[in-house]
Amino acid sequence: MIQNLTYELSVLAKAVQHKNLSAAAVHVGLSQPQLSRLIHKIESELNIVLLDRSARRKSGWTALAQDLALTYTKGIGRLETEIVSLAQEREVTELHIGTLEGLSQIAMQFAKDCFDHLKMKVIYLDVLDFKDLDSQFLSGNLDLIFTVRSPSKQKYSHMIEVGYQQMEKVTTDKNIYVVSPYEFTGFDKKTTEQATSAFVSNSLAVREQWLKSIGGTGILPVDAKTGRGKGQYTIYLIGSDLISPTLWGKIEDHFQG
Repeated sequence: MIQNLTYELSVLAKAVQHKNLSAAAVHVGLSQPQLSRLIHKIESELNIVLLDRSARRKSGWTALAQDLALTYTKGIGRLETEIVSLAQEREVTELHIGTLEGLSQIAMQFAKDCFDHLKMKVIYLDVLDFKDLDSQFLSGNLDLIFTVRSPSKQKYSHMIEVGYQQMEKVTTDKNIYVVSPYEFTGFDKKTTEQATSAFVSNSLAVREQWLKSIGGTGILPVDAKTGRGKGQYTIYLIGSDLISPTLWGKIEDHFQG
């Protein structure tokens, strides 16, 4: 009987937050007659009274309505917690990892270590630029990312420093700036006016080859290393909030052990 009222109870849980039926209807996306019929269905099925209809103008909620809504909300909360717990503690055998191209060697070594020590069966490694790396991670499409900056201003519970990286300026032709899309959008007018052209590519390998074979001015990431050290950028490994706590603990042990 209760399972047939799942939708109705979810609406009730929202409706009782407002003092009467007419006010509730505005906030739950139903007309007042529709909400009234929904409440009547719950009352009929459970043989209870949810609305005090003795009021002259507007019916108010009974104490039982408040208690029923609270019980439903608590039950859904416990269910969601249990589902998340089951998902997090399951044996993980597949990982989706994203990395900046300049950190790909570190990401590949980590992937190999996952096969050797964490019993992974399948690992997807996507090499992305800043924009796509951030958006894919924030959209939940990546479990872990190697980056040199946080994808957003929020603090991540799964975030550790795993290395450092130097940057090198290459100048073989001052008339052409060779940059990534991220660097290009961050250029100010004074900078762009110093060169007559700009070659923009999201591929680090392409930018590096251009600088060597054709010529230009650009910044290349070099010498990415794991462990503690001095560099212009700190390398971070960031994990999704949904990643298994057990797995994250093993990853932390791997880098900090």
